[in-house]
Amino acid sequence: MRFSTSIVAAFLMTGVSTVLGATFTVTVGNNASLLYEPSSVMAKAGDVIEFEFTSKNHTVTQSTFDKPCVAKADGVNSGFQLVPAGTTIFPKWSITVQNDTAPLWFFCAQAPHCSKGMVFAINPTAEKTFDMFHTTALASAPPAAAGSAGSSYGGAAGAPGAPPASSSTAATTSAAAGTTPAANAGAGTAESQVEPANNGALSRAASVAGWPMVLGSVVLGALVL
Repeated sequence: MRFSTSIVAAFLMTGVSTVLGATFTVTVGNNASLLYEPSSVMAKAGDVIEFEFTSKNHTVTQSTFDKPCVAKADGVNSGFQLVPAGTTIFPKWSITVQNDTAPLWFFCAQAPHCSKGMVFAINPTAEKTFDMFHTTALASAPPAAAGSAGSSYGGAAGAPGAPPASSSTAATTSAAAGTTPAANAGAGTAESQVEPANNGALSRAASVAGWPMVLGSVVLGALVL
């Protein structure tokens, strides 16, 4: 019975230690910099990496070692975190390390921050070091307007704005299309109003043209009498 109790206690202690893993705080863009500070951490399974966004508009977007500035297809992503000037309560986003034997690589998707070296790593190795990852990022071409063209992450100045612009254009087109039939209808009405006037003019012209014949008939009748 004592043996079983010890096993249960050990299990509970293991569970508690896993739940209460260490928390690493990483500041993003502190003092308007293009940096994650620290730039890398060595964490264990169950540890939490908490990112605190302190300025501008940045992301924590997972990539791969070979392509630092390209979002990993199935990777995690904080999305854009806008920090207005004068903010005193900063947005935070965190991840929990599941496998401490596999390095994790991240970058800021706000163009061109990654190509300026704004990258971060969890558990880099001797074969794949943070410095190697950072150097590859610096040599990368800036992503095509990742922050403003719409990054699927809701970009700083742009991606969310594009759909409304399209909607506005569509609405304008609809309004124009709606106006065209109305204009045609108006033109048809005008034509309807013109036609009777023309017919009346033609009738009057026909009447005037018939007067000589009537007058001739009257004169001829007078001569016969």
